[in-house]
Amino acid sequence: MKLTEISSVLLWSENYEALANWYKEKLGLKTIEEINHPNDTGIGLSVGSSYLWIGRHSKVKGKSKDPYRIMFDIAVDSVDQAYNELKAKGVEFIAEPFKAFTFDSWFATFKDLDGNIVQFIGNK
Repeated sequence: MKLTEISSVLLWSENYEALANWYKEKLGLKTIEEINHPNDTGIGLSVGSSYLWIGRHSKVKGKSKDPYRIMFDIAVDSVDQAYNELKAKGVEFIAEPFKAFTFDSWFATFKDLDGNIVQFIGNK
């Protein structure tokens, strides 16, 4: 077996449409596809060359109950610029831009509409 890449990130939500719209409005993500099937309903978004699926799952209710368990990074050219743009749009940040402790990159950490934790990574 040869693993080649993570093909997508999946976010489940009781209100997947509102969460997908949040990512489109706040981050400017574009819709790749929408699927409305009784067993597979959601919206696929483009994050550069990556795929973010935001869908409905029967076992997910309400806000994220353990938002620190899984976190994903979105690469940006400038963390400061991305932070300022999202801050102006009312996004809740839990960590303002900071330099990584062990390598030469910057981060800023925020919550999405459901309380999931997301980070920007890139140059200052």
